Amino acid sequence: MNKTKKEPIKNGKLWIILGIIFALITPWYFPAGSYKPLFWGIPYWAFIIIGASILLSAYLTYILKYEWQLEEENEEAEEKKGEK
Repeated sequence: MNKTKKEPIKNGKLWIILGIIFALITPWYFPAGSYKPLFWGIPYWAFIIIGASILLSAYLTYILKYEWQLEEENEEAEEKKGEK
């Protein structure tokens, strides 16, 4: 699983998913004055936004861990090559 990491800015699929998650977080698609039904005294849309925020955090964590090319990794790899 030694997959080469790339810059995520060049991956269109990552940006599309990120745009969808941001659309879920923004409450523009809820009807005006929408607050019912209430769950535990909280409007339903608040749970949707909280869930989308957690999804955004998980997705950004995935991008940073598996897709992001860090300069330190390049420098460490070059140093190891120089030592051999």
